[in-house]
Amino acid sequence: MLRLKILIGSLAGVCVIVTVALIMMLLKNAELPDRDETILYQFDRTDLARLNEMVQRHQDGSGGYLLLIPPVVDGGYWIHDVHSNGSEITWTIDNTRDGMSSDQGKQEFQCQNIRFTETSEHYMYILNGCENQPEKDLPVFILRKDEIEG
Repeated sequence: MLRLKILIGSLAGVCVIVTVALIMMLLKNAELPDRDETILYQFDRTDLARLNEMVQRHQDGSGGYLLLIPPVVDGGYWIHDVHSNGSEITWTIDNTRDGMSSDQGKQEFQCQNIRFTETSEHYMYILNGCENQPEKDLPVFILRKDEIEG
């Protein structure tokens, strides 16, 4: 009879430990973000909102950082590395991973301003006040509306 009480007590103790561990694991997973908000690669409504937030933060003088990895169409990745300190934005486009590009390399734009423009078919991010081209608007990133999900 004593052995039965010890066995039941041990099983109850193990059940409590497993339950506590499971609850802790679920709570820890609930605190994790769904995805990294600085690396954009899905280009859904969430990523579009994050891009627009970056534009607004730059205009407010706050700055920020984003890494954009658009889907591959033909060839390799074109990675956009975007840094803003609130007064200057540096947008680097790296297509060295694109084996099909005739114009491989990195392009870097250092500009004073960025703005978001929407047409009937596209979302566009345009730089201006850039070094060597201060009066020119540079459409640096364009998303087709019909390709945005969610």
